Amino acid sequence: MSAELSTQTYFSLDVSEGVAVVEFSEGHRHNMWSMPRMRALTETVRELDAPDVRAVVLFSGVDRSFGVGGDFHETSTFRGGDEVDEWIDHITDLYVACLQLNRPLVVAIDGFAIGIGLQIALTADYRVGSDRCVLKMPEFQVGIACTFGGYMLERSVGRSVMQQMLMSSAGWSAERSLQDKLLHDVVPVDRLLSVAVQRARSFAAYPTAGFRSTKPYLNRGFVDGLEQLRVIGKQAHRAAFAAGEAQRNMRQVIDSSR
Repeated sequence: MSAELSTQTYFSLDVSEGVAVVEFSEGHRHNMWSMPRMRALTETVRELDAPDVRAVVLFSGVDRSFGVGGDFHETSTFRGGDEVDEWIDHITDLYVACLQLNRPLVVAIDGFAIGIGLQIALTADYRVGSDRCVLKMPEFQVGIACTFGGYMLERSVGRSVMQQMLMSSAGWSAERSLQDKLLHDVVPVDRLLSVAVQRARSFAAYPTAGFRSTKPYLNRGFVDGLEQLRVIGKQAHRAAFAAGEAQRNMRQVIDSSR
């Protein structure tokens, strides 16, 4: 693994005893996922598929959300053209990179995991949430397509939960997320990172051959589905953004936060 990562504008990275912790340490405390930020995490994940890394943790950061979706300052300018295709390529590349990381991937979720934030979490092998985290997929409420969120939820936790989340646009508490298998563990917020690292260390201690020959097989169908969505998602999101409703809703959110 290279000594320096160009991506550390957005994240801090610590590798200790074979476990790499990528902390979302920079930018807005709710971690909005702009295209540059997504590209940075994609590059980071790819570089962590390295001999001195046996497991990876993606951590919200202290008192930070795992991610509240796309950056509305960016997406509110979309008009349904080529910029949408570029955005979808960034999204797909990130999810595929996480799924193809042939190391155990653990996510530690605090605050909100909304839209893209939740979808990143769904690529992980193990999800640990704080007792105050909230998971949500509100794309329909905002006015954008939810091809990726719908597919990833159905594949991860089943059709019924997917339908409930998409049609209600409601937030799932940590307790409900655990019940619906969106999370594997829920812990007090002050133990979030330590538990996630503990889980990663336990996974890293497994002999590598069995895991590394199994994960690509288990995730192959997931990756193939996302690559199909790379095409379908561009069409769906172009249509949604061309309608203009999503951008109006996004600008209202931006204005209300000033």
